[in-house]
Amino acid sequence: MKWKQYMEKADWGKCRRGAATALNCLLIFLMVSVITAGAGYTVLLGDDFTHGVRVGVFHASLPRYFAASLQYMKEIYLDWQGTYFAMFIQAFLSPINNFGMGQLRAVMMGNALFFFGALLLLVWNVLGFALQERKMLHLRLTVFTLVLFGVLNGQIFTEIFFWFSGATAYGIPFSVMLLSVSFFLMANRAGVTKRKKFVFTAVSAVTLFLASGGSLTVTGTGCYLAVLLSLGFYLASGRISWGNLCITAAGIAGALINAAAPGNFSRHTETAGESLLLLKAMKWSVKNVLAETQRLAESPFFAVLILSMIFVGIYLSGKLGEKLAAYTFVSVLSLFTGIVTAFPVAVGYSGPYFPNRCCFILDVVLVVTLFNLAVLTGCVLDRWGGLRENRSACAVLAVVLLTAVLLSPASLADSPVMTVSRSLRSGSYSEYYEACTALYDYLENCEETDVVLEMPEYIENFECFYLDEDENAWVNQGLAQYYHKDSVKRKAE
Repeated sequence: MKWKQYMEKADWGKCRRGAATALNCLLIFLMVSVITAGAGYTVLLGDDFTHGVRVGVFHASLPRYFAASLQYMKEIYLDWQGTYFAMFIQAFLSPINNFGMGQLRAVMMGNALFFFGALLLLVWNVLGFALQERKMLHLRLTVFTLVLFGVLNGQIFTEIFFWFSGATAYGIPFSVMLLSVSFFLMANRAGVTKRKKFVFTAVSAVTLFLASGGSLTVTGTGCYLAVLLSLGFYLASGRISWGNLCITAAGIAGALINAAAPGNFSRHTETAGESLLLLKAMKWSVKNVLAETQRLAESPFFAVLILSMIFVGIYLSGKLGEKLAAYTFVSVLSLFTGIVTAFPVAVGYSGPYFPNRCCFILDVVLVVTLFNLAVLTGCVLDRWGGLRENRSACAVLAVVLLTAVLLSPASLADSPVMTVSRSLRSGSYSEYYEACTALYDYLENCEETDVVLEMPEYIENFECFYLDEDENAWVNQGLAQYYHKDSVKRKAE
């Protein structure tokens, strides 16, 4: 009898929400912990040495090293590129100038956690508007799980999470940009006090200015999103927000400082060898976005993720009220964000080349904008057919989603996160890390002045140490200068 009474009194809705929250927390923890643990085995390579050698100050006091990092930022701005914030943290966080491999591990794991935290904060605040500040933890975590899996399932993240120079030039500035967008949203929440609004606006402006000093891929994305949000909040409220305009102006000011750097023009002449062909760059940008969109669409479970976000849109439809028109307008314009992201890369390389680190930024942009389009589709379908109240229609959509999961040609075991997890469990990452640290120790202690190195065996899904057989290659010269050798080269195979 007691069991029957308990079953009758049980709040099954609350139980389902609790179960969904617990499941999402577990999935998020697994994804975040796997990537963060993998990032802890990052090794030093390539630009990590050349940048550190050019900074030229080693194991100095904090004030002296801070000044050296600012000086390095100035030198790079004048003769190589305008990424003032990225080049400052490249120098300031450099492990070869300070605390070695322990610092590298801390920076890389911190970079991964910073990105995941910034992405969570962004999703949390975006949903805050649709949910009208209701907490609904289970729904927010569900959406974040889908977004996080969509980003990592793109399989383009090694240069962001497993390479120090990629983390400082792209990863950290991109996370700072996501943080800026979150504070932009927080400053525009209904009922926020004037004091908090001022603080949120100031933080958003400062972080967007800093992010604009990263790779121009990040710069363009941040400024475009700031313009979109300013326009969206104007359409929703009918009022001009001077705070929003200040944030946008800070981002654009940083972008202009970045783009106007003398180093950009000298570097472009050296690497591209031709003038800025803006029309061709636009063509390459569109082609790169379409190609990356197709690659993402063909990746395992992408269709399932899109269908899941349509369900989210159906649920959120009734909560958007009169703001649906402004949301629709901004969502349509957000589809061009990918082109804005890709354009600086096409200009910089004067061609279709699109490196892994830039693909990661583009993948995040495409996942977020396409998922947002799916949510909008769900909202429109609900307004058109009242799907949320139509249990038969919801049942059909649930069957479609389940069928898509069952008929998917891939399994979760094939996902990039699981691949990294297997590398961690098998010890391939740790063995490679030990092989590289032994190589660094050898270079540090050997008496040879012309060193020939045998490379550690290459491993998949990682940024591996590399050298050229030509001792005059730039990467070889940077390594030789750091270890005070006349030459360093790879043993011929």
